[in-house]
Amino acid sequence: MTTGEVQALLDGREEALADLRDDMTANFARGPGAVLLRGLDPAVLGEARFASVFARIGGWLGTPAIQSPQGERVARVERRADDRTARGTFSNAELRPHTDLHDILALGCFRSAASGGESVLVSARDLYRAIGHEDPSLPADLVKPYAWGGNPALRSADRPRPCLPILFPPDAAHGPQVAYNGYFLRRGADQADGIFARFDAIAQRLADKTLFRLMPGDMLFWHNWSWLHGRMPFADRDDRPRLLFRLWIRSVIAPRADPALVELGQRMDEDHRITSQWEKHGHE
Repeated sequence: MTTGEVQALLDGREEALADLRDDMTANFARGPGAVLLRGLDPAVLGEARFASVFARIGGWLGTPAIQSPQGERVARVERRADDRTARGTFSNAELRPHTDLHDILALGCFRSAASGGESVLVSARDLYRAIGHEDPSLPADLVKPYAWGGNPALRSADRPRPCLPILFPPDAAHGPQVAYNGYFLRRGADQADGIFARFDAIAQRLADKTLFRLMPGDMLFWHNWSWLHGRMPFADRDDRPRLLFRLWIRSVIAPRADPALVELGQRMDEDHRITSQWEKHGHE
């Protein structure tokens, strides 16, 4: 970002940010669907203001979704040794390449780790080509529908599990897209574990070539269905642990390969609402 754009963000002058907003929108509508913004100094802003600016930029692209039964729309991503249910959000473990459940994802880096924690983005286009080259029989299995399981830490309505292909080949409207989350897929379709392992191995080989470090102040936005993301394990400083903020954004800007992809995000949103109501009413 330019110095002027940074100052306009801090001042809340939306009219001065039209060009930046238009560039980001065009990137998702017609471009690669990934944007890295640099220029903010989180040490000057503090956590609350940094998170607020981050959420405001995310709002240009769509509607931030709730990320927990508590209703938070800007989530903290940080190691919490006492939390055993949140999987990657509160862990310092490696996260292998995957997609999540909403259209656009974003991470804002407030503090980086003492060591490790490099981020990964693997494009669906590169993955599609690599699969065809390395394992030509695999695409036929990836275009079949597979059931997605749920998060056992959340309450869910009694309804059929969503079933979707992992791979959506390119057509005239969009490039190749992917819907792959090993955690949810293995909970829903465990008989296909061998297929998931083959896919995962190719994605990981590509990921190892795309490592990059988010620096304090960086804000990364990407189209969930066009990019797999991940993270390397990390070690914290004792006094200044790694802290990122995260957005899940429902958006119609970037094209979806299949309207059914919306169901994954809707189901997660509903599970958070159901869990919130269940906890509020005394687990009745």
